Amino acid sequence: MSRPVARLTAVVGTRRRLLVLVLLLAALVAGVSTTTPTSGAFTAAVQGAANTATTAGSFPRTSGSLPYRSGFAGGASDWRTYDGCWSTMTAEGFGMYVEKCGSPTAAAPKAVAGSASWTDYTIQADVKLDGGEQVGLLARVSDPSPGLDQHNGYWAYISSAGKLELGRMTKGSYTFLQTIDVPGGIALNTWYHLVVQVTGCTITVSQSTAGANGDTGVRGFTYVDTGCSSTHRQGMVGLRDFEGTGAWRFVTVTAGATAATDPRPWNSPWKVADVSAFRPYGGAWKNDQAAETYSNTQSGKGDKSIETTRTWGNASLTGEVRFDAASSADLDAGFTVRVRNPEVGTDALDGYYGGISRTSLIVGKHVGGTWREFVRTPLPTSVPQGQWQHLTVEMVGCAITVTVQASSGGPQTKASHTDTDCDTTPGNVGVRTLAIPASFRSMAVTPR
Repeated sequence: MSRPVARLTAVVGTRRRLLVLVLLLAALVAGVSTTTPTSGAFTAAVQGAANTATTAGSFPRTSGSLPYRSGFAGGASDWRTYDGCWSTMTAEGFGMYVEKCGSPTAAAPKAVAGSASWTDYTIQADVKLDGGEQVGLLARVSDPSPGLDQHNGYWAYISSAGKLELGRMTKGSYTFLQTIDVPGGIALNTWYHLVVQVTGCTITVSQSTAGANGDTGVRGFTYVDTGCSSTHRQGMVGLRDFEGTGAWRFVTVTAGATAATDPRPWNSPWKVADVSAFRPYGGAWKNDQAAETYSNTQSGKGDKSIETTRTWGNASLTGEVRFDAASSADLDAGFTVRVRNPEVGTDALDGYYGGISRTSLIVGKHVGGTWREFVRTPLPTSVPQGQWQHLTVEMVGCAITVTVQASSGGPQTKASHTDTDCDTTPGNVGVRTLAIPASFRSMAVTPR
């Protein structure tokens, strides 16, 4: 009788071990399922040239990492809506998020995304008032729910009365904070570029006509909120209209902010005929006003075009890049920052560069006519011809961080490097291609 008892004990022990394994697997699945979804689900962070990542998917899933981007061409699954009629759509080649009906009860529909732990950051987007009174952006949103002013946070907006204004919500109550007139007023069905920067209890708001003004036509104000409490020092971002309907595109959130209106934010003037602020060095550059793009149609080595009206020290540059021909690992395109001494030639400039090839994210600098590559990080998938990629270049002190993600959504890849031999002298920004035709759009720069 001893063998059957021993066998029974062994079977029971085996079943217990299996039960433990099943419970562990169930716990892991439950943990994954409760992770907040983001449009950039994975982040590969590279701190130096000696560190590499084989794929962004090899790294843990992130929750609310910055920079954050919503192009809406791939939907809006990471946004939660409260009241209203929200939908994504593509028009004139752009993805956008549209609120079509307002709310018959709350009169102020909102959509919220991001992380409740975000503190000091910059949110910017193109906004459009399709009808009614107000459209704008929310910052530091917490405790959102349906209903008028039912959340904590700040509300920056343009109005049909021709105003740029700021207010504070404290879960059901509204406090008006600041207003300025917008010269020429606010027109319906027109895209305006709106920037909200929050740092501590200081909020800086800026507005210009999207794709039309570059450095000119930007107006804004800085407000120090003496009523700022711990409730208003961190939170998510949001989109909102009030007694009206609206649309949003190119929503971007980057870490850090400024507490001043000078230097002013800048956005690319490629929607107008005069793009003389950009000076080409090699290549054949042209802008398409309808598509709001700027393109190099040639395949020269190191063709670049530099924006000449402004210089930047610490800044965040965001924008989109597209290969207009079949690429390879040796051909790339991207953005240059802190540019000085540009000339015609492959590496004929002093400055830093963040760009992409078909297979890699590239970070480096040009100095004295030579190229110094800091990081080359493999991308999770190859970049095909004709697909827009969102690129962010952040330059703070001697540290440069570059992030890329398909504009329609998907994995996000990030690479960082601190330059031990850096030059912090302010310089211009620009676009650059290496032996491949490429296009750029939605380029914007904000101070840090």
